[in-house]
Amino acid sequence: MDQARTEYARTLYIERLEEPARSLFRFVEKRELVLADEAVSEQHYVQLLQQQSPILEAAREFFMDPADVFDLVQRIEKDLSDKLPTLIRSLQLTDFTDEFRLQGLGTGDENTRYYYLYTR
Repeated sequence: MDQARTEYARTLYIERLEEPARSLFRFVEKRELVLADEAVSEQHYVQLLQQQSPILEAAREFFMDPADVFDLVQRIEKDLSDKLPTLIRSLQLTDFTDEFRLQGLGTGDENTRYYYLYTR
């Protein structure tokens, strides 16, 4: 559940970014994930990053200087790293399984649980 909470908090943070920073960050992140999936080792991943730089691709896509793209991505990652622990702590998880079952809204499967995750 901690992994899911972290991922949710990370997604919330990215969603709250102003445009075009949000789109640019998502673009770079998506390209990095594609390269990570292609890579057969950590060294291969680094080679792919150098050969098919997500930063350079983003610079072309968003008509920006590569140095500005790099700086923006670094600032976002630093801010995300600084704020993520607080955001994670602010998340509240409520179990609504019993309420759903009382209202006849559940699947009837005893292994199925219904949660609501929100920020305080």
